[in-house]
Amino acid sequence: MPEQSKRFLIRGGRVYSHEGDVHQPAVADILIDGGKIERVHPHIDPEPDVEVIEAANKLVAPGFINAHYHSHDAMMKGMFEEMPFDIWALHTNAASYGKRTHREVRIRTLIGAAEMLRNGITTVQDFLTLVPAEDEYLDTILSAYDEAGIRVVLGLAARDRAALDIAPLMAAVPEAIRARLIGTSRPAKQELDFITGQMRRLGKKPRPLTTWAITPSAPQRCSPELLEGLAALSSEHNLPVFTHVYETRPQAAAARVQSTSLLEMLSRAGLMNDRLNLVHGVWLSPSDIAMLAENGARLVHNPISNLKLKSGAAPIIDLHKAGIGIALGCDNYSCAETQNIFIAMRMLCLLPAITSPDPHQIDAAYALRAATLNGAKAVGLEGQAGALKPGMAADMMILDLNEPAFVPLNSAARQIVFAEAGRAVETVFVAGRPVVRDGKLVTVDEAALAAEAADLSPALRREVAALAQKSADLIPPLLEGNRAAWKVVTGLERYVGRKEN
Repeated sequence: MPEQSKRFLIRGGRVYSHEGDVHQPAVADILIDGGKIERVHPHIDPEPDVEVIEAANKLVAPGFINAHYHSHDAMMKGMFEEMPFDIWALHTNAASYGKRTHREVRIRTLIGAAEMLRNGITTVQDFLTLVPAEDEYLDTILSAYDEAGIRVVLGLAARDRAALDIAPLMAAVPEAIRARLIGTSRPAKQELDFITGQMRRLGKKPRPLTTWAITPSAPQRCSPELLEGLAALSSEHNLPVFTHVYETRPQAAAARVQSTSLLEMLSRAGLMNDRLNLVHGVWLSPSDIAMLAENGARLVHNPISNLKLKSGAAPIIDLHKAGIGIALGCDNYSCAETQNIFIAMRMLCLLPAITSPDPHQIDAAYALRAATLNGAKAVGLEGQAGALKPGMAADMMILDLNEPAFVPLNSAARQIVFAEAGRAVETVFVAGRPVVRDGKLVTVDEAALAAEAADLSPALRREVAALAQKSADLIPPLLEGNRAAWKVVTGLERYVGRKEN
């Protein structure tokens, strides 16, 4: 019998329930069958064909959902210090590095999947920048995800405008410099044809653990034709939509200079609805927030990359007060370094302190919902993932309560969010299949993966250094554009200790 079709009984663990006692979860047994949770009960008698996993003094929790990630730059972990978004993009644009080998594409995909699984992430939304846009490269990525055993909600990043977000703030830049920064546009039909072609070729479920999402890069980088075509695909197939919106102050300032509302662009295209997930949303205005709330859209919060790229702190309290659901993402390796929802939850709870001194409802239990139930809703898995209930996917982790983060156990929720970072993750199930046991992957040879990555990384480091040298003359105008952004009044405060001019 294949391991993923085996039946498992997780016996005697504290089972985390969003509706139950989140501090001292009750002890219960969980029966897994056919990739789903069959029963959760104080006592379940084992049957002969069931493998028993003893979970005494352990905590069983739903698997995390990483609702925003880009797998293309996983080999760039540790390459960069903090820097403004537009300068970071100059160094990390996938198109600047040309065609990669299938070996490297496989390895980089496995690097991300491996770290996520080890940290209890059982589902990831990969906002995939595919260079080159060819069937074989996509198949390599999907096969690597299959190999690792993680659940994937895959979106093919789409853009047809070679628009530089900061360009409207760079009035005095010579045309030759501007052309190098902005790049080349391409037809909307080309983008739509590739996406629809892949959906037709691979079907509604490209792999047993893979489903589709629609991922326009950002409203300002897409023509109305492209946005409308993507909206039609989302509507026809009932697919979630993810798009970067108002990530940085220059983006918000540029929109004001051009009298353009990015949310109105989405609305006119037919994308402003309950399938929409705005990624980042640091510089959303009160009217933007009201529009999101009215239409049932959500926000995917990426606190680590928002800080490393100097984008500021998202208005989490305002979003929550408006009734907007918040999911969590870990973003690129090149701007966040790690795929770790434990850290993202901690920052979700703590960053509001720099915007308001009053107590608020963004507590540990809320953060766990953001990392599970809200994430499931964002990626189109509502009712299927995010909680440990009969009939739901057997996506879960078992944490060792003997680890220092949980000694003594005063509150499971608070210690998961404020004390733990992934060390206690002992076992991880995805669709009823154990993919991590005793803190180690069972699907991927981690030592072999590390050796292959080490073999590939020197060449990539040389490429990164060469691109930095080649692009050095582009940094001054980008910095000047960032300074110009501060001369545009937005009426918003997203930094501590710095006021608008």
